[in-house]
Amino acid sequence: MTTGCVTAPNGYNGYDNLYEHTHKDNKGHKKHKDKKNDKDSYVSVVEQRAASKVRSMGYRVKDVKYKNGDRKIKIKAERGRDDYKIELGYPSYNVIKLKKD
Repeated sequence: MTTGCVTAPNGYNGYDNLYEHTHKDNKGHKKHKDKKNDKDSYVSVVEQRAASKVRSMGYRVKDVKYKNGDRKIKIKAERGRDDYKIELGYPSYNVIKLKKD
């Protein structure tokens, strides 16, 4: 059994080569910074929240449309056998228009 200190040549770090390829110039870890994905997830959160609001009013949601930057969320829903078009204001999620189709 040998005890003692092992030294490496001057300027050598055993971890340099190990992590060099995984962190430097790796396009894979930059992928999650894509701004389009952030916008899509933001729009889907707004649509989900709007659908939840309309469901709580007693409607069954068929379709939700929201474009980033708009002040209105358009929803197609039904209650009973009747179809409705509902517009909610954004960011308040208050009902602006309720129209029976």
